[in-house]
Amino acid sequence: MSMAAAAWIELIQWIGSLIALGLHAYLVMCEISLVKFRYASDQQAAIHDVKKIAGIARLMEHGDQVARVVRFGKVICLAIASLVWIPQGAAFLSHHMLSDGASSAGLFCLSFMVSIMVYFYFAEIVPRGIAMRNAQAALLRSYRIFNLFYGLSWPCMLIFRGLKKLFYARIGVAHEDELNPLDFDVQIRAMGEETHELSSGIRRIVNRAIQMQELVVHDVLLPRNQVVVYDLDQSYEKNLDRMQVAGHTRFPLCYGSLDQCIGIIHIKDIFRATDSALLAQPVKLKRMIAQFTLETPLEEALERMLRAKFHMALVEDTFGGIVGVVTLESILEKLVGDIQDEFDSEEVQIEELATINHYKISGLTPLHEIEAKLEIEIDNDEVSTFGGLITLELGKLPRKGQKLRLYGLQVTINEVDERRVISTTVSRFVD
Repeated sequence: MSMAAAAWIELIQWIGSLIALGLHAYLVMCEISLVKFRYASDQQAAIHDVKKIAGIARLMEHGDQVARVVRFGKVICLAIASLVWIPQGAAFLSHHMLSDGASSAGLFCLSFMVSIMVYFYFAEIVPRGIAMRNAQAALLRSYRIFNLFYGLSWPCMLIFRGLKKLFYARIGVAHEDELNPLDFDVQIRAMGEETHELSSGIRRIVNRAIQMQELVVHDVLLPRNQVVVYDLDQSYEKNLDRMQVAGHTRFPLCYGSLDQCIGIIHIKDIFRATDSALLAQPVKLKRMIAQFTLETPLEEALERMLRAKFHMALVEDTFGGIVGVVTLESILEKLVGDIQDEFDSEEVQIEELATINHYKISGLTPLHEIEAKLEIEIDNDEVSTFGGLITLELGKLPRKGQKLRLYGLQVTINEVDERRVISTTVSRFVD
């Protein structure tokens, strides 16, 4: 081979390695931009803007596929660059710097270290910094390069995907269990940021926040027969007496019942209203009220109430009837535990008695808490509290001392008033 031909081949190799370096950098820039958009809640406007571009919208909708293409491309780029940089670097060091007494293995190792350091700096560190500084600009700059590479590499990706499925099936790994590579950077970084253990209180809140994803409004519902309302069909004096006994600060403003609720009235607004004419027309003091269905996710209800600054909302069934209310306090208690002030009672909802498998249970206890504590399953979506379950089972309010069996429980009614079951004694059957 002539020297001219060898020079041309060497030039082509260097050009190819530089193209591989640039492609690697653009793939990293695209990946980090997508990761930053995925986990940054303060960039909704930027996300909305870039999603108007069809090529970027597709990338955001298929994050797992994007990450696998990036990993595949980075391996190819690194392999191409290594085939050129490492031997050429060893030859350069041998001819110009370390020709005397240096072994070929030592020169190769030194060339390997220098090449990897230079490559990593320009192919990883620089594009990462650019993407983290301005994710939107970096994504706009890199998404075309990514889409071009993806279009060229998809046949290879299909082959490797098939080989991967065969290997996973052979070793007994479900393909669906594979983690999303797009999350790796964030997960590993989060592990590194854990500089101290969480306190027991914080761990409880974290666990409750995770469990909250499984709850719906029905789980914290205050049934309508326990809701104290401001009845517009009654006099101001009667309503004030009822509100004073209840001790709450907010009351649904209704014509007779919750089915005719038009808003919320706050006790502070009543006290501030010095005009007697205004007190005679409490409708003018009303505030807006939200409304949810029984199956609204509790997380969604919390977000909407915080955003709208509502502390109380109506809850409707599938037929549009109002079945009760949900309060911001009742939702927050699912995260931080019971919130009590000087007006709240100290009643324990589920109290273990001295006899094994015997409990004292309040009628207001949510059914899901009984399921968790007593390790039973209650298949009922019509009510949310234990007292409501008993009333539904009997078709009427029980009598004091009445006994019944349901869902593997022997229930004795301890206390009841004209509207609800207050407390019970429960024994659990053990097979």
